[in-house]
This record gives sequence, C-alpha cells and structure tokens, in this order.
Amino acid sequence: MRKPSLRYTTLLLLLGCLALSSCSGVPGGGCVVNCNTGGTVSLILTATPPAPSSQLSILAFSAPIVGVSLTPSAGGAAVAIPLISPTYVAEFNRVTSDSTLLASQASLPGGTYSSMVVTFSAQRVTFCTQPDPGVPGCASGTLSSVTGPAGSVTIPGNFSIASNQLNGLALNVNLGTAITQNGQMVTGVDLTIANTLSASTLPSSANDLGANQLAHLDDIMGLVTTVSGSSATIQTAARGNITLTANSSTQYECAAANSSCLQANQVAVADGILNSDGSITMTFFEPLMASFDLIEGVVSSVPSTITNQFTLVATDAVFNSSASVLQGQITPGDQITVTLNNAALPFVIIDKGMGLTLPVNNFKGATSVSAIQPGMTVAFPVSSFTAQSGATPGSTSTSTFALRLTRVSTTLVTAAMPDFSANGSEFPPFFGLTTNPLMRTTSGRLSVDGAAGLTSIPVGSTVSTSALYLGQPASPLFAAQTVRAH
Repeated sequence: MRKPSLRYTTLLLLLGCLALSSCSGVPGGGCVVNCNTGGTVSLILTATPPAPSSQLSILAFSAPIVGVSLTPSAGGAAVAIPLISPTYVAEFNRVTSDSTLLASQASLPGGTYSSMVVTFSAQRVTFCTQPDPGVPGCASGTLSSVTGPAGSVTIPGNFSIASNQLNGLALNVNLGTAITQNGQMVTGVDLTIANTLSASTLPSSANDLGANQLAHLDDIMGLVTTVSGSSATIQTAARGNITLTANSSTQYECAAANSSCLQANQVAVADGILNSDGSITMTFFEPLMASFDLIEGVVSSVPSTITNQFTLVATDAVFNSSASVLQGQITPGDQITVTLNNAALPFVIIDKGMGLTLPVNNFKGATSVSAIQPGMTVAFPVSSFTAQSGATPGSTSTSTFALRLTRVSTTLVTAAMPDFSANGSEFPPFFGLTTNPLMRTTSGRLSVDGAAGLTSIPVGSTVSTSALYLGQPASPLFAAQTVRAH
C-alpha cells in the first residue's frame, strides 16, 4: 500500500485543526488556525460614595482584597486574576475620586466569563460624629471604628476576554449600600450586601481621556525602587509595585523639570494613565524626600497649641527601605496621636503642579500646629511610632508637615472653570463648613471621570474630588486635582 504524501498528511492536520475549537499547532511549528492564545487583563478599583445627604464623617473605609477570579461561561474552574499585591489593602474613600490599580497585564485564557468573584478580609470603617453645625473636628469621644466580616462576593455579568488584546475591567464598590447608619453613626458594614459590588469594562462611557487610554491612575505615592531610562517603579505600602513610563508630555515638579528627577530610593508621588496596551504613561512626577518612614492621614481634631498634638486617622504610608519602624504596624483607619516636636522645617504643600494657582493660605511656611485644621490630609516623616492597641490610639512624632489631597464627596452647585462650587451643608460634618466652598482647578492638571469635562457635569450631581483643603481663611478653600461624577 502506498504511503500518504507529505502534502496529504499536512492537509489532514489542517482539517483536524479546523474541526476543533482551538489548535496549538503542528509539530515543529506555531499555531496554524483558529488558535486561542489568551488575552491580558488590567483591573482598576473605584467606589461610589454614600449619598452626600447622609451626613456621614467617614475618615477611612478599608478592606484587604485577597483574590479576584472570573468564572468561565462554559463551566470549569474559576480563573484567578493575579493582583499586584497578594494582600491588597483598599482604602475605599480614596477611590471615590481616584482609581487605583488592582491587576496589571494579567494573562488569562480568552473567552467569555459569566461572573467575577471578589474575596476580601475583614472590613473596617473609621468615623466620627459632629452634631454641632459649623464646629470643626470630631466631637469629643466619638472617633471610633466598626468592623465587618471577611467574605466573598459573586458579581454576575458577561465578561469577554479577547485573545491577543489588553482587556480593561473596573471593580466598583457602592459604599452607601455596604454601610448601615443611625443618624451620623455608622452601626455596621458588610460588603456582601446585594448590589454593593459591580464590575464593568474600560474605558467608561464618559471621561476626558484620549484614544487608546482606559483610566486615570492619579496620586500614586510610594518609594521609587528602580529607574530604567524614562520608566520608574513605585512601591506602595499596600497596593503593590506600579511602573510608569514618562514621555515628552510628562510634567515634573522638581528643579531639573525633566526625567533626571527620576531617582531610586526616594519617596515620590506620580500621576498616570492606564493605556489600552496595559502600559502606564506617567503624566506627572514629584520627588518628596529621601527614603523615610512617612504617614499620611486625615486630621480629625482641632490641634492643641499647648501640647502641639492632634488626632489623625491614617490613610496611607511609605516604608523606609532600610530600617522601617512602621512596616507591619499601620493600616488605613488606625487612630494616631501626632506630636509636633522641634518644628525645624516650615510646612509645605505638595501642590502637584497647582502651585501657581493656589490662593493665599496659612499652611505654607507655617511652623505651628495652629495652621492645621480638621479635614486636612497631611503627610509627615516619622521620628517615633507606637501602634494602635485596641481602642487606644497609636502615637507618633514629627518635625514638619506636608499638605496632601483630601477626598470628599458632595453635590455640585456650579460647574465653572477655573473655580467650581460644592454644597457645604453636605460636606462631612466634622469639616465644620457653613457655606458653599469654592474649589479651584488648574489648567492641564485636572482629571475628570464620569463626564467629558467639568463643565459637562449637570448641577446637582454627586461628585467626588481629591483636593488640597487649604483651610480658613483661604479663598477658595480647596484646590482640586480630580473630579468624578457619579
């Protein structure tokens, strides 16, 4: 019997591939036809705030996210999306206005998936009350935390992972749904309540992004661990390592004002844009200081000029690369008594390129805690530290402070540039605001999500912003860097 020819054998192999749903190829070569090589996924985290009319003073809302997976529509085992940190500590107040990166260019099999499963550890909400309108600071003895259990949530949907493409997904947390309240008191928190978690594809339907851009990733603070050419990797305290690449449009807040500002072993903040190929373009970079333990948090009490102390709720940190006293001892929501010792350095404002349009204020150049007001977010180098123990606040000391971005949600009153206004009566009560504050924007430094631009947001909409709270008597009171319409 005559043996089949080589051409006939090849034809049989090709027909076999066509009959299957996928084919890995022929011996000695690559895939020939109808091949599924898989796709990559980048996942961001966002949040919807409680209704501003709820009158809640939430200073931190956190939960470690320990796993995210997709369930194939055709059945079979769930496919894990590798997170950029195995114990990713999410601070949900932050992501009402600023998206953070959960997963970056994770390889997944192509196909359709019927649900997303999110697994998290214990939740914690740190809050306070202030029943006296116009009085700043948390009422005495009301700063406390409510915790919720660990768990997992299945989010139904139709998620399609295209082969050979970057697929962008967003996980959103509805904070108002997760929280139970009685007046200004938070009485419970549970992320497993129906409709608390949802997921969608990127980019969102309304934003100010350009072609091939998926999402803003603003205000990434951490330690620069490596620099390679125009790329820098920033190690965050609890949200993994993020690599950003500068280009000719990147803005720098440093003396050289160019990519030579990218130096390893320094604390820095950066803004970026997640692209459709999974890369992150660095839009802004500002070095802050050499490697040092740093705490960031929201001021909750009126500082005492007698003791030079105030209470703060931690929202972020940076760990010294060589000998950290903080690492493993601080998490978002921790209550800390801060003492200013020997104020040797004037206070500074980390304005992120908004410096030319900041109004006159009492914070910049100050050396007294009298310049610090409840609602401000400050960062500071740590001289000493004792962790919170039970209900007893931790303690720390420093020699100076830097003003950082505060996250707040309210109702839009006027949508104008460069100054827009918000409903002061709907601000968290511990701010003590009695009038509608103005918020200043800086051309080229404002990121908008949920709308094509700030002036496209309808008056009366709920908006979240990350803004420098400059405190009384500055006018405007705020300088905004991001705005998200909900």
